[in-house]
Amino acid sequence: MIKRVLIYDPVPYKGGSKQVMKNIIAELPSNIEVWVISNDKGSWADISNNNLHYVPLLSPRWLQSKTTGILYFIKHFVYLLSLIANMIILKRFTKIIGFSGPNVDFSLYLLTELINIDIIQLIQGNIAKSKVSGFALTRAKQVFYLPSTHASILYALKSYRKNSPPNSSNNIANKKFKPFVNGIDCSTIKAKTKNSKIGFIWAASLLKWKRVELFIAAMTKLNSHSKERDKYFASVCYIEPTTDAYIDLNSFNKVNNIHWYSDPKNLNDIRAESSVFISTSENEPFGLSILEAMAAGLAIVIPADNAYWDQQLTDGVNCIKYAPNNTKSLTKALTRLIEDPTFLLQISQQAKYSSQKYCNLRCYSQILKCIPN
Repeated sequence: MIKRVLIYDPVPYKGGSKQVMKNIIAELPSNIEVWVISNDKGSWADISNNNLHYVPLLSPRWLQSKTTGILYFIKHFVYLLSLIANMIILKRFTKIIGFSGPNVDFSLYLLTELINIDIIQLIQGNIAKSKVSGFALTRAKQVFYLPSTHASILYALKSYRKNSPPNSSNNIANKKFKPFVNGIDCSTIKAKTKNSKIGFIWAASLLKWKRVELFIAAMTKLNSHSKERDKYFASVCYIEPTTDAYIDLNSFNKVNNIHWYSDPKNLNDIRAESSVFISTSENEPFGLSILEAMAAGLAIVIPADNAYWDQQLTDGVNCIKYAPNNTKSLTKALTRLIEDPTFLLQISQQAKYSSQKYCNLRCYSQILKCIPN
């Protein structure tokens, strides 16, 4: 018998969380029929899976960016109606998977008040300290979370418990709460090519906390001290801004030697032509693009901010670290690599070696086991 699973995606733009979900779908057994309900068809168009089907989520554009207040609840009531209508048309699903966090996937928990269905929740970023988050967490059948989000989950449960009696379902020590880390299929990552010229790459969405302006400032400063023939090229691979939470590209002056790529289909090739990957994000919960760059054999430069990769990687061994949000420190870290090509190569090789333990099947084994059961 083919099991039917519904993937719920109410976020109207691309991001690392969707890539994680696609990686998980790719490893599911062929007898599982997957349906994706989303208002972002483009993010799912590149999946070659005969058992994956797409249905649109009713999602008025003017409601999509509402995250608080009465309009937030109206938005999720509209999403709830769309979920119910599609479930009537598509018939019964065994499970629904939400991967954007309990606040974003709140409609699923409204649905559980009407019908009995298992919700699997993935948490890939810190969640709000709110009763809504706590309400959702206590009603999820299974919760898989990145270790960096642990404290925010505790806060959300504590916030909800103020008005509800404590029980085993809202205790993070309960077996339904399980940590996981993201993984990749290294065979899909193109290895770095041999290039005599050092190139830098930044890849993320233009959310404000990703701090692309820090990368641009460091590149500008680095090239201002170089002769014209020694300029260092840099690539910015970004996801198009769609809401007020993003940085406006028009706020940047054109900088020579920085090439801009909007949601490039050939990210693998652009990354392979580069030598150094730079992360400027503030307290990145995981950083899938960092892991992909490690697997490609690039030298990794990250902030020393106690986020996930700061805890996992060692400065001068498999990465270079700099003071967070500090252009001078970042420029100094990059200069350290430029002036010693042998050191850059050693950092790259060790980073690639470190990436090998993040295999898809191993990292997502608990999730993959939970979905069919």
